[in-house]
Amino acid sequence: MMSMSQRNSHDEPFQHFANVLLSSKLSPQSLSALQSSGRQIRVARGEIAELGALNRRTAIFVSEGSAKLVGHLGAEREQIVAFAFSGDLLLLSASPQNSHTLYVLQALNACSLLAFETNELIASALESRGGSSAILEQIFLALDRARDTSVLLGRKTAQEKLASFLVAMAERIGFADGSTICLDLPMSRREIGDCLGLTIETISRQMTVLRNQDVIKTQDRSKIAILDLARLRKYAALEACIS
Repeated sequence: MMSMSQRNSHDEPFQHFANVLLSSKLSPQSLSALQSSGRQIRVARGEIAELGALNRRTAIFVSEGSAKLVGHLGAEREQIVAFAFSGDLLLLSASPQNSHTLYVLQALNACSLLAFETNELIASALESRGGSSAILEQIFLALDRARDTSVLLGRKTAQEKLASFLVAMAERIGFADGSTICLDLPMSRREIGDCLGLTIETISRQMTVLRNQDVIKTQDRSKIAILDLARLRKYAALEACIS
């Protein structure tokens, strides 16, 4: 089990972005123009990314670190709608007519980001015949995850929600150690609860259930070993999704 970014720690952010999402068929001129248009943003742990005035749709590539996308509904009302990791692409829009919610990107740990105008990025993906499908794939993946989150929040039990979350984290940032999948989660249990619409007490109880069933093992508040992914998928009610 490996994360999708396959990143060399010495890669520059744009080179990492190009390795993950850009086609080798992109012309040198377009590659250079896209690199010039990208704005690098560094965000310290716990800080909110300074994205400036988002007058148009903006694409954010996470080159390094992890972050949470938070929707603000008013004073002291917020919802974590997504977690982003190295290699992920997020699409944001601050246009009032497109969204009734203010979204901010907050670093879970130190982040290196690249910001592009979405139209420029999509144009690059479509520029050449057989051009970069990875960008479009990331856009559709984000839509798929949004639909999955809607089902998860609206129809699943607390146990199914947490198990689904752990399965998703295993697929995105898990790494194998023999038959065990190891997770080092950058978010707190309270943040997991905020994302799933559960209290921190419910998260702790459901962790205990999974631990007592020998499905997972916890070392501390962030390190989790998934001992039986197949059983975890059963707890997540995901078996019906397997063809």
